[in-house]
Amino acid sequence: MADRDQLVAAIEEATYASSIHNAQPWRFEILGDSIAVSLDADETPRTVDPVGRWALASIGAVVANLELALVAATGQEIATEVRVGDLVPEGELAGGAAYAGRPLAVLTITDVPADDERRAEAASLGGAIRERFTTREPLTGGAPTQVEWAQIAAAVPGSQGVMAAHEAPESLVRALLRLTAAAELERQDDADYLEEVEAWIERTESTGIPAEAVGLPDAEGRIPTRDFNQTPMGSAATGEATFFEHDPALLVLTSGSDAPLDQFLGGYAMQRAMLAATAIGLGIGVLGQALEEVDSRAAVDAAAGEALGGDVVVHQILRLGHPASPLTHPRTPRRPVAEVIL
Repeated sequence: MADRDQLVAAIEEATYASSIHNAQPWRFEILGDSIAVSLDADETPRTVDPVGRWALASIGAVVANLELALVAATGQEIATEVRVGDLVPEGELAGGAAYAGRPLAVLTITDVPADDERRAEAASLGGAIRERFTTREPLTGGAPTQVEWAQIAAAVPGSQGVMAAHEAPESLVRALLRLTAAAELERQDDADYLEEVEAWIERTESTGIPAEAVGLPDAEGRIPTRDFNQTPMGSAATGEATFFEHDPALLVLTSGSDAPLDQFLGGYAMQRAMLAATAIGLGIGVLGQALEEVDSRAAVDAAAGEALGGDVVVHQILRLGHPASPLTHPRTPRRPVAEVIL
């Protein structure tokens, strides 16, 4: 049987995963040599996540981290049973409420030693877990090289293997920026959304968005980062707009369907892509606003299908690039590990 201290340490490492508004909506239960991962929907925003997409993606992301951390801690292969399934459950979907209260994945330490490739992956990607962060700053030091794109794409399938990572061609970049800008503009007229964002920024707990991470908009309006400066009473911005990269490089994560399992795996793939990008030294921005509502999501999928060929569902859009100088990144708060273990 695995040492409990090892498992707790691996869980703590896993909690450095990405989640919408830094909600950290995960719970863990240690069951012998297994760890069950579930969703705590009391810790999820609702307006920004009307169908639970980002809640499931958050669980996928933390599972990706946990696999790597367990391999690094034990040296054994990890068997991951994903229990999300393809069917949308009955009940409230906003914030993933209908998915709460049951294990969504169970990870088990096997008797099989991890091979050299898995150990190397755990060292490389796992070593980037605490260094990973997202930014709303410019990435003007150059786009990823073709070798770097290939390294990121190779990290995405992982042990679940149904996602694809694409370097967006120029035509798709233009379409995605346009659709994301339109979605962001619509959000700025949504009082419920603005109130929710304000609440997550003003949190004093170990979750939420640090005020220092809000960032400044693109002075030329090309790159529509999520604007956390807007409030129901108007803009709270206190600094000048800044100049972003002229030709942003976008990574598009896709699958062939949009079942709950795909949404979980979208987060799993996103986390591994982020870890690979971090290990390379790239900055990472997220442009997911147009994926949150039915009409804008359909437009994104149509644009991606036309550019990439075939019917695809887009699960996340990442802005990648080398920073011209070290990025400023206040550490997002983390919940104590004892608080997330059942």
